[in-house]
Amino acid sequence: MKNFIVLMSLLLGAIVVGCSGEKKIPDAEKKALIQLRDEITQDLNGNLLPFWKKYSVDPNDPNEGFYGAIAMDGTGKDSAQKHNVLFARYLWTYSSAYRVFGDQEALQLAHRAYKYLSNYFWDKENGGVFWVLNSDGTVADSSKMSYGLSFAMYAFSEYYRITQNEESLEKAKQIFRLLEEHAYDKENGGYLEAFSADWQWREGKGMAARQAKSMNTHLHLLEAYTNLYRVWPDPEVKKQMEGMIDMFWKHILNTQTHHQELYFAKDWTVSGRYDSYGHDIEFSWLFDEAGKVLGDTAMIRKIQEESVKIAAVQLAEGMNAEGGMIYEKEGENNYRKNIQWWVEAEAVVGYLNAYEISKDKKFLDAAVGVWNYIKKYIVDKQYGGWYPNLLEDGTPRPNDIKGDGWTCPYHNGRMGFEVYERLHTLE
Repeated sequence: MKNFIVLMSLLLGAIVVGCSGEKKIPDAEKKALIQLRDEITQDLNGNLLPFWKKYSVDPNDPNEGFYGAIAMDGTGKDSAQKHNVLFARYLWTYSSAYRVFGDQEALQLAHRAYKYLSNYFWDKENGGVFWVLNSDGTVADSSKMSYGLSFAMYAFSEYYRITQNEESLEKAKQIFRLLEEHAYDKENGGYLEAFSADWQWREGKGMAARQAKSMNTHLHLLEAYTNLYRVWPDPEVKKQMEGMIDMFWKHILNTQTHHQELYFAKDWTVSGRYDSYGHDIEFSWLFDEAGKVLGDTAMIRKIQEESVKIAAVQLAEGMNAEGGMIYEKEGENNYRKNIQWWVEAEAVVGYLNAYEISKDKKFLDAAVGVWNYIKKYIVDKQYGGWYPNLLEDGTPRPNDIKGDGWTCPYHNGRMGFEVYERLHTLE
């Protein structure tokens, strides 16, 4: 698949790192790319992954699991509940670390995460994964959330990529079929958010508290379906991916503003007005990835043209004076200027992707600028890992914790994997 993506990039005229001749990268840009790759890879393998490998495992858990929450200094919280999203992201991250770097310690942790997800989160009666467990592995919230199911599918398919474990692939397939049977809105298109354990739709529950559908869930469903299609190129998966991409064009992506709408009723009526800079820049490259994996040249061209426009708008509207990306804007002028770890990680990848497509140096400068912001403010030089949240002035949010149901090594870990895989051939 990697060779296929490189081939498609060549066909589309994108920058393919390490190529020669007419596509040669200017020396100054090549030097900047090498430095970006080397610094991010060093942080990934020397700071970020070591922190999580050291502190995520709960050595006292008789079920051989992981902590559901981790303090700023790495201390695990024994009584914390365990969230589906966190544990799926553990599995995805450790599987990816082995796939990209051959990290044997990460492989063992991937095995551990797979067993825990399979033994405790998996609903053996109704299929799918429970939303939240208690610290002892019993069920705290048996709801089925499309958002959480997307990450379970993403993780099970990634684990299959490194192990060829057929049981893991079958779980990913089962989640796909369950989502299509119960979550897919056959009348209006798209996917509903929240369900009971036995798949009864529950409007206004959990992730669906605001509306029946959301951009964020569709973004991560597209991401998960893309990874599933890599390992199981089933025609139905392709059809539903193409349908989801069409839903983004029709209902979620505003091609006038190059932002996404966030919340929707069942019939796609928009609720509220938001510019979520982190989600938009993340979408810009995941949208491109989905097109490449499907392999439709015309689709890729259309997506890539929009991806560059999305990146340009976020660069013009969503950055602070020091090169970091702020969180979002609600309405016309109500800005949330705080900084979140995942937004910065996605900005690096999104801007690098826009640079590869467009060859416009401003996007490379933006990616480097965000990385410099991360180095200065977000990397925790005392305890390791990254600070998850900063106040507007760049100081860490008081009394914060480093890991919980949402905070994990997925976004920043994926940033490291993406940068390395895109640039590792550059000499």
